Amino acid sequence: RLGVLHVGQRIEEQADFEKIYKNAWADNANACAKQYAGTGALKTDYTRQVRPFLTQWGLIMDGWNSLIRYYKNNFSDGFRQDAIDLFLGNYSVDEVEPASPLHVKKDWKFLALPIIMVVAFSMCIICLLMAGDTWTETLAYVLFWGSASFGTFAIILYNGKDFVDAPKLVQKEKMD
Repeated sequence: RLGVLHVGQRIEEQADFEKIYKNAWADNANACAKQYAGTGALKTDYTRQVRPFLTQWGLIMDGWNSLIRYYKNNFSDGFRQDAIDLFLGNYSVDEVEPASPLHVKKDWKFLALPIIMVVAFSMCIICLLMAGDTWTETLAYVLFWGSASFGTFAIILYNGKDFVDAPKLVQKEKMD
């Protein structure tokens, strides 16, 4: 209709244009996703192909990006939402309030518990891989380190809301 193609010419016959268009589309999706979610877009390998099909490498990368997004969204993205709220005017700074809402002291458990859990789980795996002199010795080590990793994981789950990096610039009237 715009006269870009000649009469009778079809877009499907323009392989070079299709390749350039799909790559530009995928690059734009990556740029938007990095700004919004912190990782590249999912399924860009599918978008870039002329005859799309899912690849194992693409599925692995999508899974990896999803894990990174989960971590970032839960444990390190509160400051982004705070920045967006300040920029858009959703939060207004109260000059009367003496303390900054951004200054929140973290307790010792925020660093110690995840480290203890990772060390205990690693020791449990090492004890499984490197068997002791007897099976009872190996079982004792595995039970000890397994219970230590399970116990710290349970404590982290119980205090889960404390570990999440939630936005701190929330208007008091919106909290009610």
